[in-house]
Amino acid sequence: MKKILAVLAVAVASVQMAFADHDVVTRDESRLPVAARETIKKNFPDAKISYIKIEKDFFQSANYETTLTNGMEIDFNSKGDWIEVDCKRQAVPAGFIPATVKEYVETNFPTVLIVKIERGRKGYSIEMNNGLDADFDTAGMFLRLDD
Repeated sequence: MKKILAVLAVAVASVQMAFADHDVVTRDESRLPVAARETIKKNFPDAKISYIKIEKDFFQSANYETTLTNGMEIDFNSKGDWIEVDCKRQAVPAGFIPATVKEYVETNFPTVLIVKIERGRKGYSIEMNNGLDADFDTAGMFLRLDD
């Protein structure tokens, strides 16, 4: 019985180690996918990369959390497509915002800036500098507003 418990404990420990996250922090831009590097150069031409946190899970591809020297953060998936852009208190560059989302915000909140945008399978979520959050579907059509 003790042998079975010992083998079971070793098996559980091995499985836990196999599923553990593998994070790497680097400043090497070449570790980013080409599409991610191009997105940064296009939308933040004056900013430099402070560091990149590469998160790898056992079953998932890598995710890249990129922090720029100006404090802005951009997250990318393994293909280099952006997932989230957080510009803190500055406006998110227009290239990240779908036209319908931009139009909604300009119409309903003309003096407000979009400071964060997330893109997911179900659509977009934005955060504005007035403290409100809004959700949009994949076509950019308004769904709901949160405070």
